Amino acid sequence: MTSEKLIEKFGLLLDMERKKQIAKRAKIRTLLKKLKQQKLTLKDRIGQEQNPQNRKRLKRNLKVIQAQRKKGIKLCKSIKCK
Repeated sequence: MTSEKLIEKFGLLLDMERKKQIAKRAKIRTLLKKLKQQKLTLKDRIGQEQNPQNRKRLKRNLKVIQAQRKKGIKLCKSIKCK
């Protein structure tokens, strides 16, 4: 096998990996949008909730969603498309 063919195959392999990364980033971005929407609705519900136990539970859920979004944003930045 000549060096040109090897270089071509390597280029195709890198291109496939790049496409996978782009698809993964797109999925992460859609999930981040959903998490952001959930975060906003939880904040509204916390403001309206009168029961202290339910309020505490909602705050705990909000912290979990914020942590998930933070991890997702970090991952999305690490796969940054150039």
